[in-house]
Amino acid sequence: MSGRPILSLHEDIALRWADGGLDDALLAARLAEEAFEPEYREAWTAGQIAGLLGSGESWLDIGYRAEEPVVFALCRKAVDEVELLLCATSPRWRRRGLGNELIARVAAQSRNRGAGRLFLEVRASNAEALGLYRKAGFCENGRRPGYYRTVSGDSIDAITLALAL
Repeated sequence: MSGRPILSLHEDIALRWADGGLDDALLAARLAEEAFEPEYREAWTAGQIAGLLGSGESWLDIGYRAEEPVVFALCRKAVDEVELLLCATSPRWRRRGLGNELIARVAAQSRNRGAGRLFLEVRASNAEALGLYRKAGFCENGRRPGYYRTVSGDSIDAITLALAL
């Protein structure tokens, strides 16, 4: 694990960022499972994460508080764009500015890799995530009607958002 400490908005939390690898796929999957409500089926498996990391232009950033992984982002670069595929903050560490740090980290990593745009999609009913992304400067650029299916069979739109880097 490497990376220099980055202080959050709250002085009592010092995050250390590390570049994750294939060995960290299970760690990210467990954090996603903890962070996402099962009804929405948003958490990815360790196999899905590892498969993406093994495919080339993807990376995993993990933020640690002491030795505890508390936030992560899984991204993929294609030509001059980066897609933020999956990210999560441990429920125990929410509402402390870590999501803002995660977006700043992903944007910096994307710029360093030559991307001019960062994009993502989010469930339309995920007001907390939408608020975070909009506060970070993302703009809505599309909608996929009925894209997500819940465990109970409901369909929910996906909103696509983009941030010029």
